[in-house]
Amino acid sequence: MWASLDPLEYLPHAEIDTHKKLHLFSLIMTVVRNALVFLPVALTWYAIGKATSAFATYTADNSLTVVNFLDFWENGYGVLSEKWSLSSVAIFDFQIILVIIALTIIITFLDRSLRNFKSKAMQDADDERIQMALAISTYLFDQQRVTNVTVNQSLARAIREILNSTESLDKTSKELNKTVKLMPNNRDLLSEIKNIRTKLSNREVN
Repeated sequence: MWASLDPLEYLPHAEIDTHKKLHLFSLIMTVVRNALVFLPVALTWYAIGKATSAFATYTADNSLTVVNFLDFWENGYGVLSEKWSLSSVAIFDFQIILVIIALTIIITFLDRSLRNFKSKAMQDADDERIQMALAISTYLFDQQRVTNVTVNQSLARAIREILNSTESLDKTSKELNKTVKLMPNNRDLLSEIKNIRTKLSNREVN
């Protein structure tokens, strides 16, 4: 039954989950970056509210004095705290925006690296899956139902093995023929025995 199925259909796909800590770190930085985007606006409006309240208090106490709101927001005139002055708020907003830009650059490069890592891991997993499927198909090929493909494959394999065996036998036969040719024949053996007997007889006479 298994031999009749395509391994690529039933082999599971690998679940790639690498660099969990980097993913978590990237997620945290993304949340922080997204939150910081609105912080300059919120801070600026909060500072405007502080300056407006202080300006109302100052004008109530100094009704005869003509003061520009922006000038009051910057100088405070002893009513508005220096940390809520226009220049202080602008500098703080600028610093927050620089942090947002830095976080955006870091997150972009980190996400790209994580995607490349995941793509490479998925490619390696798919390659291993294909290699495993090929190994399974090769192992189970002989167990498949008899079809023209399997019969032709089996015949081709048998013919290949027969040809290899024939070549091996032919080579062995040639080697054996060479060995047999080097061996002396019956005539040579009889002649050699006759020579030995003649030498022995001569020795006995002497």
